[in-house]
Amino acid sequence: MPLNLDLITPELVFLGWRTTSPDDVFTRLANELEPRGYVAPTWCNAVSERERTYPTGLQTLACGIAIPHADAMHVRQPFIAIVRPEEPVRFAPMGGMGDPVDAELIIALGFTHEGDQVSTLQHLMSIFANEDRARALAGAADEAAVARLLRA
Repeated sequence: MPLNLDLITPELVFLGWRTTSPDDVFTRLANELEPRGYVAPTWCNAVSERERTYPTGLQTLACGIAIPHADAMHVRQPFIAIVRPEEPVRFAPMGGMGDPVDAELIIALGFTHEGDQVSTLQHLMSIFANEDRARALAGAADEAAVARLLRA
């Protein structure tokens, strides 16, 4: 399935959160996403467990990122949620190899069909492979700017 850029909205961009761990990020995201109908009550535990088993921290040229997601059964409506915490949050490295990643951006993906995230991951990797684009995203001034840069 091709990437639906309409999933990237300022309403699902959260800047300046004070969080201390991936689980803290997931709890806060669940508190935002569940009332809006994006995720089931099971999502928070599911994304946390999946992150422990399949870590998503990735050090890019410009910044550390994490791209957590849960299985489709925990998602009610497709979404892409972006968190730029006040301070980086330490995630285990993707593939379980290498140093922990201090994620400056956490991009949580939610899809209702397994495999739908592939085009989104490709899009994100193209952004973070370009150091200038990635730095602009990491330093974007507000939610609308983050969404705009991710849609580019």
